[in-house]
Amino acid sequence: MRISWVFRLAQQRAERVFHPLSKESAMSLRRPVSRPQTRRLASLTLCLGLAPLAAAPALATIPYVPVPYAPVAIGPGIMPPPTVFGKEYSHDFDTTTSPGGAPDPEQVVLWDGLGGATDGVDFSFTRPNWEREDQVDAIANQHDALFDPLLRDEAHLVFSHDDEIAGRSPLGGFGPTPVPPAGPLLLSNGMTIGGTGELSHEMAGVFSPPSSQGVWAKQPEVNGMPLPKDVDGAELWGPEPDIELGGLGDTNKYSLDTDAASGASVWNLSGTNYLPHALVTSAVETLLGPIPATAFALFDDRQGPQAINLDAMMVSERVGDSDRFDFRGAHDEGLRVNPEGIIKTEGDAILFSISQIIDPADPDGYYSTGSELFVMDSVGVVGFLRHGGHLWDHGYALGALRLVGENGEETETVIDINALEAVADHGEAPVLTGDYNLNGVVDAADFTVWRDSMGATGLGLAADGNFDMVVDAVDYAIWRSNFGMTVPSPATSMAVPEPAAAGLLLAAVAGVLARRRSAC
Repeated sequence: MRISWVFRLAQQRAERVFHPLSKESAMSLRRPVSRPQTRRLASLTLCLGLAPLAAAPALATIPYVPVPYAPVAIGPGIMPPPTVFGKEYSHDFDTTTSPGGAPDPEQVVLWDGLGGATDGVDFSFTRPNWEREDQVDAIANQHDALFDPLLRDEAHLVFSHDDEIAGRSPLGGFGPTPVPPAGPLLLSNGMTIGGTGELSHEMAGVFSPPSSQGVWAKQPEVNGMPLPKDVDGAELWGPEPDIELGGLGDTNKYSLDTDAASGASVWNLSGTNYLPHALVTSAVETLLGPIPATAFALFDDRQGPQAINLDAMMVSERVGDSDRFDFRGAHDEGLRVNPEGIIKTEGDAILFSISQIIDPADPDGYYSTGSELFVMDSVGVVGFLRHGGHLWDHGYALGALRLVGENGEETETVIDINALEAVADHGEAPVLTGDYNLNGVVDAADFTVWRDSMGATGLGLAADGNFDMVVDAVDYAIWRSNFGMTVPSPATSMAVPEPAAAGLLLAAVAGVLARRRSAC
C-alpha cells in the first residue's frame, strides 16, 4: 500500500491542494475540489513514476457464465464469489460491458465471480420527475436475503470503499486522496482489506473474533476485462439471469450520486421516490448530531444538510406499499435511538452509509467518515449496525478504519464505505432431491411440505428444491420428477420413480397454484 507518496505530493502542492484547518482555510475549503481535478491529480502521480491507480482499458469483456444455485446456511464459513448466485455491481463511473467498458450512466453489471460480466438493468430515463442521468451510487433488492442475520451478527458483511476520499495532509488540512483499486490494503486495526475495485468482508461476530476482516472478491473476479476501479454498489442472491432472454437481475432499489437536489435518497425500479432525503437526514443527525452549515462534501458544492448523500445500502421491505418506505414514526417526536445497536427491526428497514463530510470545526475533521453504518426502521428507531463484535460508529471508523502507508506509518485517512451486502456459509443439500422432509423417500409427505410453504421466501426453506430462496412451482416440478425415489442402501440400487402415483396429486397441485396466482 503506497499511501505516503500521496502526502509527499501533498507537501509539494500544499498551497494548491491542501489547506490547514484555520478559520481562513475553513472558508477556502468551502470551495470544493471537483472530480475532474482529482483525475488530474491521479494523472500527475503517473507522470511522477508512482504506483498506477488503474489498469489500461481492456479490448473485450469475458462472457458471463451462469452460477448454479447452491444451498446456503448460517455458519462460520464464507461462500466464495463464484458460488454466490445473482451477483450485481455498479461502478463509478457507470459503464457498460461492451468492449472497452464504455461509459453508460445508470448501468448495472451482472458478474459471475470468474471474471465474466454482462449488462444488467439500466435505470436511465425511468424517473418521470427526475430525468437527469446520474451515477448509480448504491443498489439493493427490496428483500435483501441476509438482512436479518446480518443485524444479528450471524451473516458475514461484504463491503467496498471509495477510490477518492478526504485525506489529511501533514499540514493539518484535507485534500483529495486517491486509493488504489487493488489490495491488499492495511488498516489501523491490523486487518487487510481489498482495494476500491474489490469487495471486502467482515466475519460475523457470532463465529469469529472482533473485526475479522479481509478480501472477499478480487478485481479479476468482479470483472476480468476491464478490471474495475471503484465498485460503487453491490447486490447478491438474486435469480441467475437468462442471458439469451436478456435477464436483468433483481436490483429494484437504487440511489443516485446526489440526493438533495431530487429529494430522493432511494429510488424504486418504477422511477418513484422510495426513501426521501429528509428522512435519511433526520436519521443521520439523530446519531451524529445536527450538521453544521459549514460542513461540506469535498468533491462537489454541497454544504450542511444537502451534503448528506446515501452511499451504500441494504433494504428489508416488509409492510405496506413495496414502493414506499412506510414510515410510521412521529416526526414531531423525533427518531428514537438504540445506543446498543439494532439487532431487530420492525416494519420496513434499511441499512445504509453516507458519503464523507468534512467539518472544519470538529477536532477530528469529519462530520461523517463515510464508514458509519446506520440502521433505521419504519417505526422510528435508529442506531448503528452492531457487527463483527463492535458498533460501526464514528469512533470505530476513526480508530480502526484508517489506512496504513508504507513502512507501517498510520495516516489520518479513513476509508469511505461504498457498497453493502452479506454472505453466508455453504448449506448441506439433501441427500435425495425432492425429499423435503428428509425421511429418505420422496413421497406425498414432501408434497405437503411444499404446499404448506408455497410462496415463502428466504434462506433454508425445506421445500426450496433449487435453492433460489423461494418456494414455487419449480420446486413442485423437482418433487414430481423425483417422486418415488428412495435413499439407496449399500445392497440396493435407487428406486425407479412412480409418475403414476405422483399424478394422483395433480389436482391438488393445480388448486394450490391457482390460489397462489389469485393471491398475487
